[in-house]
Amino acid sequence: MAQKIIGYIQLVWTCDHCGTQNPGAIKSCTSCGAPQPPDVQFTKVDPETFDFIKDEALIRMAQSGPDKHCPYCGTRNAAEAGTCSKCGSDISVGAKVRESGGILESQSPSQPGAPPRKLSRGAVIILILGLLALCGLIFTFIRNLTRTDQVSAVVSGSAWQRSLQILAYQQVSESDWESAIPSNAQIVSCSPQHRYDSDTPRADATEVCGEPYTVDTGTGIGQVVQDCVYQVYENYCSYTSLEWVPIDTLNTSGYDLNPYWPSVNLGETQRLGSQEERYTIYFSSGGETYTFYTKDADLYLRAQPGSAWTLDVNRYGSVSSAKPAQ
Repeated sequence: MAQKIIGYIQLVWTCDHCGTQNPGAIKSCTSCGAPQPPDVQFTKVDPETFDFIKDEALIRMAQSGPDKHCPYCGTRNAAEAGTCSKCGSDISVGAKVRESGGILESQSPSQPGAPPRKLSRGAVIILILGLLALCGLIFTFIRNLTRTDQVSAVVSGSAWQRSLQILAYQQVSESDWESAIPSNAQIVSCSPQHRYDSDTPRADATEVCGEPYTVDTGTGIGQVVQDCVYQVYENYCSYTSLEWVPIDTLNTSGYDLNPYWPSVNLGETQRLGSQEERYTIYFSSGGETYTFYTKDADLYLRAQPGSAWTLDVNRYGSVSSAKPAQ
């Protein structure tokens, strides 16, 4: 998010000794002469408005950096000063630099795309405890999923399924960002749409800014800024192109040990796509039944009814692996 400077305004500070309000750029009280204390708090002249200053000298002062206070007499001096303007002491080292960067408005400025409010301490604790409980459940689930026991079982049945996808080369309509459209496609229509936000200004972007707010520069002059993002728009288009697309899926299935693929008769503009096979073996052991799924055709062909197998079964009763008994 970029910070856009709108201008500068005069701030005020209140004398600790006599209570007089003084312009922020004045280094000592206009009434009693007391120096501005290092921890003085600047405020806006009018909390509701921004009365921008035009004095170039004050603007340069605000841009030079926060003031510093003489470690010997406490007098406030400009950031670039090497000696104190009142006592003449060397303040190139040891001077206390005023804090800067604080926001003077009592309420946080609104920002484009501002993040949600922070959670309370109690909500954070509850969230952490919930996450720990969730982690415990996930750990228990994974442990029970991966820990297995060996079970001796016999084959009680089997089933198989095979499928072939048929593709055709034909015209399809799609949409995407113009820069991502294939070179051989025919663009039908385009319209500008918001694609992403940039932190830096761009010629093709729309500037979106939040409410102005005042930043303490540490000089008695406030810098009025806005938080801005730059919404980049690009052409989003509909287009047509020739592509291989699925038009049909042929299936075969059975309950024996003789799986076969569907017969295919392809046209001139057709070809085979993906092929899938899934085999299911049913087992029984001590009154319990187990089901094992595999894509290994050779393993499936060994599942003769009544043959003995060794299964790895997890705590949820699922079979993770199976092999014929030796």
